[in-house]
Order: sequence, then structure tokens, then C-alpha cells
Amino acid sequence: MGFAVRKATYQDMPAIAALLAQARGDGLDPAERAARGFIQGHLSDRILLNFIDGTGVFVAVHTDEHGERKVAGAALTSDPAALAGGDGPPARTIATATTSGLTDFVLYGPVAVDPRFQGRGVVRLLIDAVQKSLSPDYSEAVLFVETANEKSLAVHRHLGMREVGAFEVGGRDYVVFAFALGD
Repeated sequence: MGFAVRKATYQDMPAIAALLAQARGDGLDPAERAARGFIQGHLSDRILLNFIDGTGVFVAVHTDEHGERKVAGAALTSDPAALAGGDGPPARTIATATTSGLTDFVLYGPVAVDPRFQGRGVVRLLIDAVQKSLSPDYSEAVLFVETANEKSLAVHRHLGMREVGAFEVGGRDYVVFAFALGD
């Protein structure tokens, strides 16, 4: 059948949490993680709720030939101001300092796609939904990708995202990508 993309609801939380946990690549050696892609960190239910209640989590839901539905991918978004005071570096400070002056942006990511659905355009569908939903309030989306994450770098470059900056935190190097939300 196909994919439908929508904003996540509270009922989607267990499926999103499982997808994000799988996408961390725990137990893989660094070369496997680089090739398969990975996301960082652990999101508690409270933090996931904040994403859902904020600018949103977008899910791609696959319906198979038997009518069964499964969350195939998820893209989290957040206003940078909503992340102030977390454990990581202040997102707005990093993004503003590294993006050639972008000021009206939303953060995009992490993004995870079930391995069974990778290579089928799920990330593109998620990006399209983010663009359509958030363009009234933001002009750009910004994401950070660790340079060790070869798969994610390749995907976002393939999708035509602009590399607008770079930074280092804790001995890890990151590329900052941006993409327009408006027309």
C-alpha cells in the first residue's frame, strides 16, 4: 500500500520511542554505526511529550496489504528556545553561531526510519510534512549531524540540504544543515 504522514499523537509514543531506540545503533561498532546511521541520546517520555506538544513529531505510517499500520519513520522538531537548559549545548546558541545569521528557524531531528522502510522516500515525505506544517511560523529548519554519521550525512546531502556551518562539542564534530520551509 503506502505511507501517510501526519503529526504524532500521544498514542504514537510507544512506537516512536521504539523506533528511536532502534536507531541509536547500540551494540554496533563505529564502522557499522557510520554506515547504518544513528541517532544520539535517550529521550524520556516527558521529553518526547514536549516534542509532541511543541512544534511536533511527524510520523510516516505504512499501511500494508492487510490493512495493518506501522510507524515507519519519525522526525522530531522543536523551537530552539524550548531546549534551553537541557543537558546538551544550547541549541539556539550553536545554530545561530554556525548558520550565517539564520534567526527564524525550527530545529529538525532526530529523524529515524525503520530499516525495513529505508530507501523508500520516507525521509523526503517527513521533510515535506515539516515544510507544509511549520512554514507559517518559521522560514528555515536546521539540523545537526555528527560527521561520524556517514549515512545521515549522505541522506541529507542527497536531499539537497544546504551545509551552513560546523561546530565541535565534546570532541565530536558536527555539520549544520538547513532547508527552507516556505516556497
